[in-house]
Amino acid sequence: MNRYAVFGLGRMGECILYDLLHNDDCKVLGLEFSEIKLSEIADRYHEFINNGRLSLELMDVDALSEEQISEYLTEIDVAFGAIDYSYNFKLARSCIKAITSYLDLGGNPEMVKKQRELHKLAEETNITVIPDCGLAPGMADILAKIKIDEIGDVDECQIRVGGLPQDPKTILKYQQVFSIRGLTNEYLEDAVVLRDGKITTVPSLTEVETLTFPEPYGEFEAFQTAGGTSSLPEIYEGKIRELNYKTIRYPGHVQFFQFLKEFNLLSSDHVSELGTDPRRVVEHFLEQTLPQNEPDLVLVKITLIQKGGEKHEWIIIDKEDPETGFSAMARTTSFPISILGQMVAKGLIKERGVLAGELVTPANEFIEELRKRNIKLEKI
Repeated sequence: MNRYAVFGLGRMGECILYDLLHNDDCKVLGLEFSEIKLSEIADRYHEFINNGRLSLELMDVDALSEEQISEYLTEIDVAFGAIDYSYNFKLARSCIKAITSYLDLGGNPEMVKKQRELHKLAEETNITVIPDCGLAPGMADILAKIKIDEIGDVDECQIRVGGLPQDPKTILKYQQVFSIRGLTNEYLEDAVVLRDGKITTVPSLTEVETLTFPEPYGEFEAFQTAGGTSSLPEIYEGKIRELNYKTIRYPGHVQFFQFLKEFNLLSSDHVSELGTDPRRVVEHFLEQTLPQNEPDLVLVKITLIQKGGEKHEWIIIDKEDPETGFSAMARTTSFPISILGQMVAKGLIKERGVLAGELVTPANEFIEELRKRNIKLEKI
């Protein structure tokens, strides 16, 4: 019986926990810093607690040392990080000390670089660490690599991903589907791309384009954001001429954030008159006013253009699941990392060290497991 641990039982962590319990004969330890959240999870999953497959504990990552965190992981095969990316290095190193494989949702290129410094230590400890295992970075990049390798002779790769409300409200036509700090981070840091076969960076919120999805969805905008290309630029440098990732939003969204950025309203520099920094103020009011927990959808489009000019396109359209209550964003973020963690536990991913998910994921098995969860990549 495989043994898993999940750090953080918010929207994404709970969905990971659910997927593990429903798709593997396993035991799961849920670790959460909020007593209220822990109580809610206990109520919803009491049948798994009663049969001994789920245990829950209160844990504050801030308050504990890596050695103390490692003690929670005794006899755990694979742990998942579903909390703020700032903790990912600490969790990865704690897991290495516990000889426990570790996967997280990633999303911050600098943090992933820091985690890669642990490669030799993880390899020597005989464990697997895979950052960037969510939607994008994560599933979208893995699927892009699968299709690049499948059709061959690729000149250009375009990855477009967006989490959107089904019924857009407010001037932003957006709802909060993950942390606002994570959102603004994507909009502020530079995006890593391939241009003329070389790794380079471009500012986020630039190179706005229009794209369409089949009716009834219609027209959207897409623009450069940080973190979405994950390891693909390194994998394909010198092999693919152009590779980029853009975030999909309803038309008009990007202009609002371009305004905030241009007028330094997303600056993290302390302003004495405010008693804090402008970014924190903006994020506070976004958290207070953006809709939450309304029906959503996730859109993914992968476009590959071969050197002869032939174009190939695939899409995913995923919606909130009314049966489980999980949002499309939770499904497409949490199911991929759960699938990969189960592959590590079951020996389908055998490689050791700090690894790129794009390089070690079994293609056919990954696509089939997504399909079992009704996440379907369709050619158009």
